[in-house]
Amino acid sequence: MKRITRTFVLVLLAAGLGAVLGARYAGGGRDPIRSMGAQKAPMAAAPVDSTRKVLYWWDPMLGPASISPKPGISAMGMALVPVYAAGSTAGNPGDVTIDPAIEQNLAVETSTVRFGTLHQTVHTVGYVRQATPVVYAVTLRASGWIGTLYATTDGTAIGKGDPLFTLYSPQLLAAEEEMLAAARNVALATRARDENALAEARQIFQSIRMRLVHLGVSTGQLDRIAADGRAQEYLTFLSPVSGYLAAVGVRQQSFIKGGETVMRIDQLNHVWLDAQVYDNQLRWLRLGQVLQAHLAADPGHVLEGRIFFIAPDEDPQTHTVTVRARLENSDGFLRPGMYALVDILTTPLERSLLAPASAIIHTGTGELALLAEGKGRFAPREVRTGLSGSDDLVQVLSGLQPGDRVVTSGQFLIDVESNMNEVAAKFTAGAQAPGGAMAGMKMPKPPMAAH
Repeated sequence: MKRITRTFVLVLLAAGLGAVLGARYAGGGRDPIRSMGAQKAPMAAAPVDSTRKVLYWWDPMLGPASISPKPGISAMGMALVPVYAAGSTAGNPGDVTIDPAIEQNLAVETSTVRFGTLHQTVHTVGYVRQATPVVYAVTLRASGWIGTLYATTDGTAIGKGDPLFTLYSPQLLAAEEEMLAAARNVALATRARDENALAEARQIFQSIRMRLVHLGVSTGQLDRIAADGRAQEYLTFLSPVSGYLAAVGVRQQSFIKGGETVMRIDQLNHVWLDAQVYDNQLRWLRLGQVLQAHLAADPGHVLEGRIFFIAPDEDPQTHTVTVRARLENSDGFLRPGMYALVDILTTPLERSLLAPASAIIHTGTGELALLAEGKGRFAPREVRTGLSGSDDLVQVLSGLQPGDRVVTSGQFLIDVESNMNEVAAKFTAGAQAPGGAMAGMKMPKPPMAAH
């Protein structure tokens, strides 16, 4: 008997649970118990401006599927909000009026079109290139025999003042002896305190010394010869410039005549920096503008040069154009192939009509901006823009005037609202036709509830 009673109770519980679930299913997924509670406290309808004509009611979150000819509650449980006629601007296609409360919910932000200065810094990358070298030819001015060659391999880095080779020259050796003799005459005139003789001896000494300098002997070597009081058979010739050895025209112990070239040195006091800029940035660039390079190989240092060349052709693969600047390289640190981040400081555009770049809508066939006319009214305007600045501003060529307020945030939701005007027109037309508001109008299906 107890088993039968227990079974009967379980059957009753199962039947009750089935009834509740069935009621919930029949109610579109709503909990009948909660629905009863909801019926006790219905949601208040959205406020209505009695001075304006209501086109329709809807839930902006659900879109056209929620359009209704009268106030109510949407499928999401939200109060439907009114959409008003645009008044005097209703004849302009795309114009829309939004309830101020809805405008606030859409987080609509605006900005004022104004005159100002447009700035742009072009950021790109570049590589160090070898500039067209300035070749320095090391030639002898006196005949002689090459002793030691210190630089023999092409491409060897050479610094200014580095030894290049030694030379034995009878002509130079004789000039050294003459200079030492003149130095002794200066010493004798000094001890004799003969001013005239001293002045003449000094003049002869300086004349011989300058002749040796013109023949290529360094002043340091001449000072050492004068201090030692002995002539040097082999004189060392030093590099007058920095660079890289390009070619050697002699061998050790070979004879060379005066006027012949011993070697050639490529001077790399300057290098080129080639930067790549996109074609839509070319309008900003001018010859002579400052280019700043931040080399990965030399962090913390900024190198500056000026643009002296803008390539006449464009790379069809990357749609970039080469811009070239000259950089100082007196210490020889910069080497071809080095990578750099590049900033090009362009010339500002004075007195330009400016609007935020976020206010411009690119449609694919043109450009639009949403004009905020006040009191919740918005109107799309065709615009034409020019150059873009680095501070989120764009040059306006036509379509807007100084003082216009344009929407910078929330354009998409306003565009949805604007597109609803066409739906509303069909809706109101259908409301006047037989069959009610939905007659002759295909409405989109409401979104399915997620299970």
